[in-house]
Amino acid sequence: MADEKKGLSHTPTPELSLKEKERRYSLLKRRLIEAGLSGLIVYGGTQLGVPVHYLTRVWGNKKNMVFFPVDGEPIFFIPSNSMETPQLLAQQGCWIPEENIILSINPAVDVAKYIINNKLQNSRLGIDSFRFWPVFDYQTFLEICPKVKLVEAHRLFGEIRGPKSAEELAVMENAIRISDLAHYVFLANLKPGMTEEEAAGKAIEVLNDHGVGDRIILIHTRPDAPYPNRPGPTVIQKPNPVTFSPEFSRKAGYGAQMIRAYWWEKPKGIYKRMFELWADMRQMILEEFRPGVEITDAGKMIENLVDQYGFECDKLGHAVGISYGDAPYITAGPHQKDYMEWTILSDEVYAVHPMVRCKGYVAPFTMIGDMYHIGKDKTKLLTTALPGLPEMIPY
Repeated sequence: MADEKKGLSHTPTPELSLKEKERRYSLLKRRLIEAGLSGLIVYGGTQLGVPVHYLTRVWGNKKNMVFFPVDGEPIFFIPSNSMETPQLLAQQGCWIPEENIILSINPAVDVAKYIINNKLQNSRLGIDSFRFWPVFDYQTFLEICPKVKLVEAHRLFGEIRGPKSAEELAVMENAIRISDLAHYVFLANLKPGMTEEEAAGKAIEVLNDHGVGDRIILIHTRPDAPYPNRPGPTVIQKPNPVTFSPEFSRKAGYGAQMIRAYWWEKPKGIYKRMFELWADMRQMILEEFRPGVEITDAGKMIENLVDQYGFECDKLGHAVGISYGDAPYITAGPHQKDYMEWTILSDEVYAVHPMVRCKGYVAPFTMIGDMYHIGKDKTKLLTTALPGLPEMIPY
């Protein structure tokens, strides 16, 4: 545990360099030109503001927008009633200079006017994404720029954001170390007779101390429950197993998700078979998740393996990047929520965490979650702390 703490308490906030900015901008410009697009509108409502963050290095929200032209510099439109100001965003390290951050009563109107002023009103522009752009804003934009051809560019932009650079992986590895420490602290303080809230409290303090922003904390301590929940007043009782899942994004960006099952005694019966499944699951992902695999085929592999063991699952997993939950999500087809067409790319990072239970949505329940880096030639497990299936509680 001491080794896990080393270097974390005073770790400076990681900063992505201007070289990383130029890498992103040049990639995006090249892809837009190849697609015959003159620019890209990135609407802030997508994925917790992740696409806006990707181009600005500061978080987006549901109302702001970036216009990224092939020729010229990007413009950042933020609501005029926002708590943030161009000066404040510049001080936070925004990649878009203060003079290009525009306070706007209506970004849809102002981006349309900007497009006209720059003689792009007859061009083809990408939008990330139609699924998140409010209908009224879309209609308002088209009334001002009726001849602009808007093209859905969610996948185009996603294929740039998906593969992680060496700088991004280094920042993500720091998030994983914070996750490791939270789990070690959780395990060190776990005792029968305490509530779930008490058990999770010390780990949450770790997240707060290390600059964690958006997060979901789940815990599972009742063998009769087929689903985890937020930490509550339930008293942890021996020998009931405990599953703990902190997933988070750092305030500076980039997240982590690692889920571990903690047990007082060795599992038997159905539980024993479930953990045999988890061992096979890890190995299958290392062998089968690779560049070129369709994301729905990956989802079917997970579901088929779970079915072979006589169980069912949902919530298969997702990519990880600036946010702990980034697109694409792993699904088995268009019948499932969060489906999108996608092909796994080299240097993407995925959190795989199917929720496994008996068929018919019946307990018992188990869940292990790990992060994997998809290398060009080999997939690598990134979350290597506390690897036990399950991890035994030292009491």
